[in-house]
Amino acid sequence: MANVNILKPDSRGRITLPPHFRSEDLFEYVVDGDQITLYPVRTVRKFPDMSGLPDEALSPEWKKQESKVNRDKRPAISGVSPSDALKRMGE
Repeated sequence: MANVNILKPDSRGRITLPPHFRSEDLFEYVVDGDQITLYPVRTVRKFPDMSGLPDEALSPEWKKQESKVNRDKRPAISGVSPSDALKRMGE
C-alpha cells in the first residue's frame, strides 16, 4: 500500500506540495467521497515511445478533407514534461 501523507491547508485553503512535486505544472485529480487524489500529468508515461516509427506521407485528398474538419493550423509542441513544453512555447 502507498505511503499516505496528510497535507494541511493554510487559512486560504491552499496546500503546499511536497518538494518532489513542486516542479510539476499540471495535475489530474480523482475525487472519491471526501478524498482527493492528485496525479502529476506526464504524457511521456501515458503514450508509448513512437520515435522508431517511420514518417507517413499523407495524400492530398486526406489533407483537403482534414482542413475542412480541423481548421487549427498551430504546430504541435512536444516536450518530455509539461514544464518542458511550456519552456519550448516561450522560445
